[in-house]
Amino acid sequence: MKKCFILFIFSNILLFAQNPPFNGNGDGSEYAPFQIWDKKDLQELADSVYADIFQMSWCKNKYFSLMDNIDNVTFEIYGVFFGHFKGNGKQIIVKINANGNGSLFNLDGGGSVDNLIVEGVINVSAGSTGYSTFAAAAGIATIGNGTVSNCISNAIINVEPAGTIIIGGIAYLNHGTISNCINNGDITGVDRIGGIAGENSGTIINCINTGNITATASGDNDIFSGVGGIVGTAANGCVGISNCVNLGSVVGQGFVGGIVGLARGMGGPAPPTPITNCINYGYVRGINGVGGILGYMFNQYVNVSNCVNVGVVEGEEDIGSIVGKE
Repeated sequence: MKKCFILFIFSNILLFAQNPPFNGNGDGSEYAPFQIWDKKDLQELADSVYADIFQMSWCKNKYFSLMDNIDNVTFEIYGVFFGHFKGNGKQIIVKINANGNGSLFNLDGGGSVDNLIVEGVINVSAGSTGYSTFAAAAGIATIGNGTVSNCISNAIINVEPAGTIIIGGIAYLNHGTISNCINNGDITGVDRIGGIAGENSGTIINCINTGNITATASGDNDIFSGVGGIVGTAANGCVGISNCVNLGSVVGQGFVGGIVGLARGMGGPAPPTPITNCINYGYVRGINGVGGILGYMFNQYVNVSNCVNVGVVEGEEDIGSIVGKE
């Protein structure tokens, strides 16, 4: 009897995981998306994604539509979001105080966010992996292999010192695609900071940063820690950064660039990282490896083409109007 009871409970847990509760209007199809009207609906979406954390299939290919502005959102949509979130030009105003990670969405499974505006403040303090401390933050998402398009972040992001830092105005880690996005929020942290993405191995196209980027220890972490107006670190195999504009100031220690702080290769053959049709108007300052477009090219061939720097570039060593250090 006891064994049957345990099996009954276990089967219900699996059923709940496969069919987490979400009661929003609509059926989740592209033409009748689930409707998100208020904070309660958004919380219900977050709860549903979290309930599906082990199956990670419930929201796959489902559509969600933000119907009105939502204020005072203090939570993240924790878990991998596989669906498609349509912001419809509406605002989510956040007041997030997080430990370790702070962003609205995790798109690591290939989900998407489109036409969303994020306002407010995101404060993140260091968490722990058990091996080292870390902190990561973004206005929209950790993106993984997903897509963020036509989004604006006006969120102010502050991250306390930690062993590993990744911060982006739109996404903190991009393996997918970010397109037609704008960051207007000021960002303060330690290193690996970008106005659009903290680290990029995917595609970033047609994006603008106007926020001021301040890094207190960029370059200290050797080949990982750049700070840039668009991308902090372009990782090995970066698909490309094109048609982007930086208007904000970029201030760090080492590996500071108006568009990209550090282009990092890890050895072995890899396609060149293309940085094309980009322009920097912002003030760029650092100590070493400081460039109007790219701060430091480390062990990686970078194809910088049709790029223009108009901003003032200041530093002490390895400084260039286009590329600081090769």
